[in-house]
Amino acid sequence: MLLGFDLRALGARHAEGWAEARRRDFLLRRDAEPVLSVDVAAWPSLFDTGQGIGMDAAERERHGFAGLKAPAWTGANAGLWDDVEAMRRYATTQPGWRPPAHAVIAIAWHRQQGVDAGHAGPHPTVTRPPRVDPGWPLLGFDVADGSLVSGLSNCGYRAEERAALAPRWAPRLSRYHLFDAAADALAFRETADARVPEHAPFFVYAIHLVAETDATLAPARSTGDLGPTVGI
Repeated sequence: MLLGFDLRALGARHAEGWAEARRRDFLLRRDAEPVLSVDVAAWPSLFDTGQGIGMDAAERERHGFAGLKAPAWTGANAGLWDDVEAMRRYATTQPGWRPPAHAVIAIAWHRQQGVDAGHAGPHPTVTRPPRVDPGWPLLGFDVADGSLVSGLSNCGYRAEERAALAPRWAPRLSRYHLFDAAADALAFRETADARVPEHAPFFVYAIHLVAETDATLAPARSTGDLGPTVGI
């Protein structure tokens, strides 16, 4: 189920947020590069949607929250736009703002039949376009709560947790710190639910690449031909 779209930072702005100390505390595969996620704290959006509002300006900038101010309403799901063309128009018509290198992504909820029903999770919504295009390559699967806080790359691991979990899960993670296989992501959600109960239940999300301005992302799997690299 397609939930919405976003513009996510690529290049230096993103890389600077993943220093070695943060990798040690938040990643199971510490050599992941670049780290991709549905969570804007792990993979910054180009839009400022109010994340980290209690931080000072320098800290918000350091965490990647200080982007282009987003409209009051973009869609039913946190930080996502329900209309990809409306998002692109907005980003290209703001006076004095030139978008840095970025990816246009689509986020879909990989629902687990019989498990996700009845839980407070992401909001089913009408999007434009209404479904994932076969030409959008899959970048991988993330595990996050209903507000897109990632249990994979934004819920810190204590040293003993990392020692226990990394041998099992790191080999299943791509260089983007995402799962290539939905089955692995679905299995990991059980670990996340038990490890971080304050954010449970967790859900599985697929991240698809709609377009990018800098040809740096190699898809996990392609469901079609993306065509030429394009911007917003």
